[in-house]
Amino acid sequence: MESERKGEDGMYVSRKSVWGRTSAMLALALSLTMFGCTDNGNDDEPDGGGNPDAGVPEPDAGPPITATLTGRVTYDFVPAILTTTPIRGGMLAFAQTSVRPVRNAAVQVMRGTTVLGTATTDEDGRYQLTYTAGTGANLTLATLAKTTTPAIQVEDNTARNAIWAVSATITGGTTSRDLHAGHGWTGSSYNPSQRVAAPFAILDSMYTASRAFLAVRTVPFPPLKVNWSPNNIAERNNSGDTSTGQIGTSHFSPSENEVYVLGKEGADTDEFDNHVIVHEWGHYFESNLSRSDNPGGQHIGGDVLDPRIAFGEGYGNALSAILLPDPLYVDTSWGAGRQTAFGFDMETAAADDPTPSVFSEFSVMRLLYDIFDASSAAEASYDQVNIGLGTLYDVLVGPQKTTPALTTIGSFIHGLKAQPGVNAATLDTLAAHYQIGSIRSAFGEGDTQLAAMYTTVSSLPYNANGTLKGGKPSNQQQQNRYYVFNGTGRTVIISANSTEDVGIQALQQGTRAGFADDFLRGTESFRFSSQADRQYVLIVTGFKDSTGTYNYSVSITSP
Repeated sequence: MESERKGEDGMYVSRKSVWGRTSAMLALALSLTMFGCTDNGNDDEPDGGGNPDAGVPEPDAGPPITATLTGRVTYDFVPAILTTTPIRGGMLAFAQTSVRPVRNAAVQVMRGTTVLGTATTDEDGRYQLTYTAGTGANLTLATLAKTTTPAIQVEDNTARNAIWAVSATITGGTTSRDLHAGHGWTGSSYNPSQRVAAPFAILDSMYTASRAFLAVRTVPFPPLKVNWSPNNIAERNNSGDTSTGQIGTSHFSPSENEVYVLGKEGADTDEFDNHVIVHEWGHYFESNLSRSDNPGGQHIGGDVLDPRIAFGEGYGNALSAILLPDPLYVDTSWGAGRQTAFGFDMETAAADDPTPSVFSEFSVMRLLYDIFDASSAAEASYDQVNIGLGTLYDVLVGPQKTTPALTTIGSFIHGLKAQPGVNAATLDTLAAHYQIGSIRSAFGEGDTQLAAMYTTVSSLPYNANGTLKGGKPSNQQQQNRYYVFNGTGRTVIISANSTEDVGIQALQQGTRAGFADDFLRGTESFRFSSQADRQYVLIVTGFKDSTGTYNYSVSITSP
């Protein structure tokens, strides 16, 4: 596997905005996304889109009338199922489609670009709004793929970022109209003009995740933009242009603070893979409310990962199971002209975790899920932990966010043990089941393998030699080492030298103080102004593709 690096424009790989738009922009969005209208005579040209005379009464509109319009908005949800054991093989089960309410979404009645009335759907998808229009006026009723609390909206990144919507044409005085977003599957392929449920399924999965936290804590969720298109595909062209659908994979982009979701029929469609959706939402949560030092990059089950990515991806998996709630993670895709799937059970450790430890995302995800869920009879010997979502939230936004160490399962457990009512002994027993030691500090003391990743620098200047091992991607454990040192209040100069390609960066509570990585063998060096008595972590990462050990030297000085 080719080594990958996550820079400022990197992404968190899971496997494999301007808000308050003007009415003119909204009209553009509607004109680009009115697919599957319930009774519009021409789905390609929705009424009112781009009308230069918007807001001017039509000659035959008739006398104005004020009406109260009610209805219900729903969408098709298609479950992703597994069909084989071990857990590989499955599909989207269109025969098991259920109709679900579109919750907390924006509903509008418009004449051209003029909004005549607005409402928000309730938890059953029902809405009520009042508008005034001529009795013969042609109006548009639309529900946008946009929630209000919290603010999430799904846009088409391949259509000038238009907001997805389901709509119908009504006339002035209409008092009742339901809207439904169908999945558009014909039995062998999608009907493009009827494939409307996808953005609403994505929206509802993220709304479910958000509401779970809001039920136990007051959470200041920032607005979230999600990009889904039927053109989004898991490959890149030379430019990697997301406006053409070349998104790489479903992912959260830290630099953009946006989520991208796959949608290309015959390749990979993730809109109904709700675990994948909530996993990516979990990275948005980390980036905005908690913290992630996750280096990103490719990863599969069984990898011995750098503990930062083991936690970040294991956390995302566990969070999806906790918030949906559903312990069976399923991810569908297409191959050889048919659908397939893979997945794993949070409750059952199998051959997918051959080396359980702090370096295994599957060990981390099952540990985190067991921390939350009630113990079953089969787990009674090692799992007596059942900690509420509110406490987990407190750790994520508190000690995990502010830890001087890197964000690993070690820093999380250390923060969790400090919470009121948490029994450290039962937590240690549970961790031991996944071959994770009795954590005593955020730096992993108590777990021999994690603690060995860190070297404490007692004073500056500091010079040392170290050894890494090539042959695995740079986001795996064997190609990373950490050095902890205190700032001096003066300039700190850091350098590393090796006959192989290495990169270095220094973090202070997750914020990058400096880095150097010129993709060449030899010396990497940078300097920065340090803060006195603040702890910094220097990360040395190797990029040797071929197998075998190699040496490096590191120097930390403060003249």
